[in-house]
Amino acid sequence: MIQNKRDLGGIMASDGRRIRPGMLVRSAHLSQAEDADLQGIASVIDLRTTGERQEAPDQAHGREYLPIPIFDGVLAGVSHEQETENAGIPDMAILYGRIVRECAASFRRVLLAVMEHDFARGAILWHCTEGKDRCGLTTALALEALGVDRDTILADYLKTNEVNLPKAISIRREVAAIHGEAVAESVYKAYIADERYLRTAWEAMGDDYLTGTLGIPADTITRFRQSVLA
Repeated sequence: MIQNKRDLGGIMASDGRRIRPGMLVRSAHLSQAEDADLQGIASVIDLRTTGERQEAPDQAHGREYLPIPIFDGVLAGVSHEQETENAGIPDMAILYGRIVRECAASFRRVLLAVMEHDFARGAILWHCTEGKDRCGLTTALALEALGVDRDTILADYLKTNEVNLPKAISIRREVAAIHGEAVAESVYKAYIADERYLRTAWEAMGDDYLTGTLGIPADTITRFRQSVLA
């Protein structure tokens, strides 16, 4: 079973076209995925660190598997190695700003893998551990490349709370009993999607992140739109 899995099909771009179903899928990790969970998916991008991948290896069931970590070290609040559990966590909005500034080269690799995917073979799926931060930012950038407006991007990002909010409430209760309310609140905030996090990332990106900072060619974006929009 895969948690926090969403096909982005049906989301409308600003030109009125919509993403075709069965093209772009985002999710949490695949360590418990069954073959049936991956029907229609040709390639998997794993955004997690080496440590996360070793602790909970993906079950890709023969699909093309592309490990492209957004960063490859422990980052409390974003990565989920065992050593980060129940640790005090910095402000998540600040972390989002850091990630888009410091990990631009990784986002470029991931987005080019998505955009240059052969969609005739099937969908491409990308994921981190919870399907919220690294996956959420990758999804936001892919949708922006397709011309989706930011209000729609934000609404999709916040859908993660439909899955993660009950988990976050339970974890906050458990952590509070051991480490106190302050640590529990920081852990809770690390498990939820919050509008402030994504808006801080957008502010840190500036006005020309995709083609300027990341250097993604305009013709690559055009071909991507032609491949997945209808």
